[in-house]
Amino acid sequence: MTKKILLVDGNALIFRAFYSSYGRTNLTTRDGTPTNAVYSFINMLFNIIKQNNYYDIKVAFDLGKKTFRHDKLDDYKAGRAKTPPELITQFPIVREFLTSAKIDWYEIENYEADDIIGTMSDQLKNDLENEIHILTSDQDMYQLIADNVFVLAPQTGTSDLLVYDKVRLFEKWGIAPEQVIDYKGLRGDSSDNIKGVSGIGEKGAKELLQEFKDLDGIYANIEQVKGAKKQKLIDGKDNAYLSKEIATIHLDVPGLTYTLRDTQINFEDLKDFFLKYEMNSFIKKYGYETQVEEVKIEITTISKWEAQFSDEENYIYLETLDENYHHPDLIGMGIVNSKGNFVYIFDYMSEKNIFNWQENIVDEEFQKFLLTKKFKSYDLKKTLYCLQDLGYKIKTEQFTYDMMIAAYVLNSNVKSNFESHLNLIDSSIEIKTFDEIFGKGVKKTKQINKDIRNQYLINHALAIKQLETEIIKKLHESEQFELYQEIELPLCFALLAMEQEGVLIDRQELKSQSQNILEQLNNLEQQASKIVHDAGFELINFASPKQLKELLFDKLKLPDNKKGSTDKEVLDELLGLHPIVEVLQQIRKYQKLYSTYLKGFEKFIFFDNKVHTIYNQTLTNTGRLSSQDPNLQNISVRDPDQKQVRKIFIVEPGYTFLSYDYSQIELRVLADFADEKVLIEAYNSGVDIHELAARNIFDLPTSVKVTSEQRRIAKVFNFGILYGLTKYGLAKDLKISHLDAQKYIDAYNKTFPSVETYKKQIVEFGMNNGYVKTLANRRRYIYELQSSNYMLREFGKRAAINAPIQGTAADIIKIAMIDVHNWLLKNDSTARLVAQIHDELIIKVKTSEIEKYQAIIKEMMDNSYNRLFEIIKIARQAKVPLEVNGSVGTNWFELK
Repeated sequence: MTKKILLVDGNALIFRAFYSSYGRTNLTTRDGTPTNAVYSFINMLFNIIKQNNYYDIKVAFDLGKKTFRHDKLDDYKAGRAKTPPELITQFPIVREFLTSAKIDWYEIENYEADDIIGTMSDQLKNDLENEIHILTSDQDMYQLIADNVFVLAPQTGTSDLLVYDKVRLFEKWGIAPEQVIDYKGLRGDSSDNIKGVSGIGEKGAKELLQEFKDLDGIYANIEQVKGAKKQKLIDGKDNAYLSKEIATIHLDVPGLTYTLRDTQINFEDLKDFFLKYEMNSFIKKYGYETQVEEVKIEITTISKWEAQFSDEENYIYLETLDENYHHPDLIGMGIVNSKGNFVYIFDYMSEKNIFNWQENIVDEEFQKFLLTKKFKSYDLKKTLYCLQDLGYKIKTEQFTYDMMIAAYVLNSNVKSNFESHLNLIDSSIEIKTFDEIFGKGVKKTKQINKDIRNQYLINHALAIKQLETEIIKKLHESEQFELYQEIELPLCFALLAMEQEGVLIDRQELKSQSQNILEQLNNLEQQASKIVHDAGFELINFASPKQLKELLFDKLKLPDNKKGSTDKEVLDELLGLHPIVEVLQQIRKYQKLYSTYLKGFEKFIFFDNKVHTIYNQTLTNTGRLSSQDPNLQNISVRDPDQKQVRKIFIVEPGYTFLSYDYSQIELRVLADFADEKVLIEAYNSGVDIHELAARNIFDLPTSVKVTSEQRRIAKVFNFGILYGLTKYGLAKDLKISHLDAQKYIDAYNKTFPSVETYKKQIVEFGMNNGYVKTLANRRRYIYELQSSNYMLREFGKRAAINAPIQGTAADIIKIAMIDVHNWLLKNDSTARLVAQIHDELIIKVKTSEIEKYQAIIKEMMDNSYNRLFEIIKIARQAKVPLEVNGSVGTNWFELK
């Protein structure tokens, strides 16, 4: 029987653990010892062990920074960011865990973990009774692949693994395992500071090795190599062989002794380790019995409030059965104060008058309590929506703290739920999850034991109280308190009002558009069926990816460049190769339009003929808002057919929509951040920024007019620069060569040199700190910057460049929303904010009062950037003005 052996690259796994979303949470013991990476390391390792029946597990580590490779290349790995101190302290704890788990681990001076694993796998590869799995994210290890040796490459944590054998390696790079070191010799490896041959990329390296087998073959036949590639190889010969030598894994590490054995992890043996490092979730998960006596909490259950229960300061937690709290099925509310622990059950709602079901019945004493005391909670927007839906009046100033928003500000990468936020601050606090108590899916119910329900509600309220001081302390330490207190907390009240107001739907227009789209879909499917029939094939279901794949690639023999995928990108590439492709694109477009925006909207229309979307304030890691049930933010205004959907959003008779949209806000923020004098001058002078960029990219004198195509290319640059534009992406977008794309980029960088400097500085900051930040100190942790995978690292760089700009722009519009909302309340206005769509605010006003509001709202939005500087206490003004475009209409279609 074949025995599976797992060889783990310990350094790669602990770095992956630390930079995972969970690893970046702030887990420490009570004495301050960080344990986040250890916890995530254990979780990842146990996950993969659980998925496979391994006979033996061995873990290898690097020992020290210097190895024999540094003797050959002084700056080997010199480009890597410094290891964070809080990670360094966890290396010995991981080793302690492995010892406690009775898992063998190895480290040998002057050698790396790769060499230890390489030696083991080389010695075991000839014994076909063993199947060797190497867990690593290091692509150098591909050279170890053999008939019974496989590389497991983690994609997400260790739950998603790509298994590399000889076939998959050939699909990826077009080479065999023994050619990996030659491939590295040609391409190099920037993560290890290995240069390779300058100008030889993935495609070139693959072609050379497929033709000449290895470096020796290439240089023995150098005269057969054509064009500029030949000179590059000649100039880079020394680097090629040195890079190959550095990338070669040592297969005979001296002093390495090991014995294969049946590794059985005895979780009871790990109990002391988990207790020592306060890993309570593992203690709970593996069923250890502890001597800690459960503290009995006295809970009073009530459905009618009494004055004696009221206190000046109260911690509350309200729970609903369904995620969409606009249709609340209330479970109850936990209330904790100095008077006791109370579970308030809204049982009196069953007393509703069935002949007047819209009549609200409120508990008068509870109403007084809500209006006169202070409250701190988790998810205030949800809590207040439900209370007001029951008929209670509230004063937002009485609700002073939201743990959900505060935790989100601390780390937006952490999943936005109570358990994750709890673990972010203090992993020692154990609370049962919603799913554990109430079930999930079709089994979800609130008909459970009342004591269990009450304990759940009170435990959540107690945790809000217990963690408040620590959370506020952390917000101050990270200089994020103003972001929380002055922007995010007041924003939730503006969003609450918008959700309650909703947007009126023109049902007749919705019905008309739905019928029209269905007719077009029917015509398109008939057209597609005719094309298929005329080609001599059986009719298919065009919504079936499997049948579509067979039609396109097996029958029509169109190029299959993405292994059977029929996604939008594939269809775009196939356009023009066969008439069916364009029709399929149209079918896809109209199917989405119908199912998502037309028929899909019907289920979200309330009895008041409005849709009441939910704005997600704590979902994105950039600070942007998102919208759901329904999503109002992804209705395109660029696509003429999809833009028609905006006609269904209307106002009541006597009212009009005002729309205000920030123009090029992210480019303006970039100009300010980078202190790019040319851009700043252009914006202050009202110059067309795209025409300016085009004139410089194409070196046009002032006497020559910029063409529309040149301006379009410049526009791609101006917006692409925010997302880390590369020559490859530009070449693809503009359908030009990589050489021409690089020339354009060089010309652009010469025109705006400070932008390029800013990009380099922000990436360097991200690599050194593990995060980048906005003007208001909103952090985005970017784990990809530490990845050994080149593509992931490049993605991390693009995210690092974009996040501070996009996040600051998001904060600017949030300030505008807060200011507009507060001004409308203060002036007892009938006008209401009804929607926020990216950089656009939509306000409903009386038609007779349009002029009254236009100038006031525009002025507030114009001033939002300067307001941001005031809030974060930076004594300067914005270097560029914001441009706000306004429009008026009785439906959203008329607004832009």
